[in-house]
Amino acid sequence: MADNAKNNDNEDGLDSPKKKGKLFLIVGIFVVLLLTFGGYTGVAYFLELPPFEPAGPSPEEIATQKVQAEEEQKLLQKENYIPFEQTFVFTIKSERRIHTGQVQVVLSVLGEENTELAKKHLPLLNSVVFDKLSSQTYESLLLPSGRQRLKRELLDATRAKMTEVAKTPVINQILFTSFVLQ
Repeated sequence: MADNAKNNDNEDGLDSPKKKGKLFLIVGIFVVLLLTFGGYTGVAYFLELPPFEPAGPSPEEIATQKVQAEEEQKLLQKENYIPFEQTFVFTIKSERRIHTGQVQVVLSVLGEENTELAKKHLPLLNSVVFDKLSSQTYESLLLPSGRQRLKRELLDATRAKMTEVAKTPVINQILFTSFVLQ
């Protein structure tokens, strides 16, 4: 038994330095991991990396930005009316005789930018409208459907001309404020 006790003491004595080495290794790994995590946390805090990113805009700021964007969009989409300076007076062909037509035309345009473009090119649009009006026949303009067809033709012609000149259709719709045939 005495031999067994000595063997146990010997084994404990031999194992003790091995256990201490394993303990130091585990503690060393723990310390290295702790320093690595702490170092990253410090660097991330100062460089504003993922866990410490700056906060985004507050809900109030987001709401304010949305309201401002909506107001700007409304201004861009505001409908403006551009009347031609003079009334169009033109002759109309008929089977029996020559008639006269008198039309006041107003352009409907969406947005301030399109309004400025339309005003800038108003003489060109005036020419396009006059050419279209002069090519009509009296019988085609007697019925409301003929006047609607004329509006569509004028809209297509003015949009085509503005697309050619300004690279955008600009005109939203054509309105007649006065339409007289004699």
